[in-house]
Amino acid sequence: MPNSALTLIELNQKVKFAIEQKFDAPVWVVAEINSINRHRSGHCYLEFIQKAQTNDQIIAKTRATIWATQFRMIESYFLSVTKSRLEAGLKVLVKVSVDYHELFGLSLNVRDIDPAYTLGDLERRKKEIINRLVAEGVFDMNKELEMPLAVQNIAVISSSGAAGYEDFINQLDKNKYKYKFSITLFEADMQGNRTEETVTKAINQVFESDTEFDILAILRGGGAKSDLSVFDNYNIAYLITQFPIPVITGIGHERDESVCDMVAHIKLKTPTAVAEFLIDHNQMFEANITEIGDDIFVLAKDLIRTNQAYVTNLSIGINKTKNIISTKLDYCNQLFYRVNNLAKTQVKEENIRLLNYRNRITSTPKIKIKQDDNDLFNYNSKLINASKSLISRALHVIDMHEQNIRLVDPVNVLSRGFSITKYNGKIIGVNSNPKLGDNIETITSKDRILSKIIEIDKVIAKGAKKQK
Repeated sequence: MPNSALTLIELNQKVKFAIEQKFDAPVWVVAEINSINRHRSGHCYLEFIQKAQTNDQIIAKTRATIWATQFRMIESYFLSVTKSRLEAGLKVLVKVSVDYHELFGLSLNVRDIDPAYTLGDLERRKKEIINRLVAEGVFDMNKELEMPLAVQNIAVISSSGAAGYEDFINQLDKNKYKYKFSITLFEADMQGNRTEETVTKAINQVFESDTEFDILAILRGGGAKSDLSVFDNYNIAYLITQFPIPVITGIGHERDESVCDMVAHIKLKTPTAVAEFLIDHNQMFEANITEIGDDIFVLAKDLIRTNQAYVTNLSIGINKTKNIISTKLDYCNQLFYRVNNLAKTQVKEENIRLLNYRNRITSTPKIKIKQDDNDLFNYNSKLINASKSLISRALHVIDMHEQNIRLVDPVNVLSRGFSITKYNGKIIGVNSNPKLGDNIETITSKDRILSKIIEIDKVIAKGAKKQK
């Protein structure tokens, strides 16, 4: 083993000494609470983290402790200023002493806290979310929807065990107007680390539901101010802005307003206030309907009174009309009998005329067909005679052409004493140009004679010379 090698305890002691020399006094540190454990002994054990600026990746982590004697004072002070308890997810500015133990490693001992920093960070994050929603042009989208004339089917996002939800149900069930509401609960955690996950899931479930809801109510009830901060959430707020029906919030804070409250169609203080609003909304609808009914009754009454004289005159006119109709009815009966008799006479005459037409139609075609048959027979005889004559003339012409062809047949020509002379297999003509010493072929009717040219006389013009 090298002489310079250290044991682990010696190394840890050197690290401890170096830290004590470097951090000989408490320092202020900015960190986010990742987890917090309030022990029954009164001590508080935390884990501080730091995340990357561009994403939620944790780039630093360390343990921290607030001893019981200081924890009561620190949390009380933090609660009085921020109206919130120390919870996971909060960003804090704490004064810590840096401790290093040879066995347990590095830890921070919290001595003090600056609640104003946490308030500022929460407000900054809240403003960033608001500015983002405004920049995306969606901040007021849910507010622009119209409330239904009357509300019956209600989707509720809340916790079934929350007192605020029970108050909401009781208020609707016991309304003095005996209105009936259909309520469907979509369960969600309304505080703690799972709030964003469960609330966004519930909103999507409402959207995908087959039930046609009139409104969506998000109810939480009372609680610490830190509980409200979970509703300063971009993802929840964005889903509310995009929701196709009005969203009403009753998150339970009288003075503070979350981002979800700001983007909702209507923001009310408590779940009970939401129930009262819905009852009043339906009561106003009923009052309007009643008022419209009363107006219709009064208008109808005035209309009947106004038209009574008109109806009386109509009655008199109807009686006169009846008398006129009675008089005209007798005249119509007379006309009916006259028309009936005339029609019978006319029908009889037309029957006779039709019978004559039928006889003519029956006999005339037979005569015409017989005449046409005779004409066709004559035309057929003429066509046969003309065809025979034409064929006879055509055969005579063919015989003449055949005799002419026989006359010019080479065999017949040769038999009459003529011969054919060929040069190089072709009949000698103007362009044959045979030469002395070449062979020629002479064909007669009986023989084929081969000869050699020994003399050529070309008759080119008068006085042509003989070539030898």
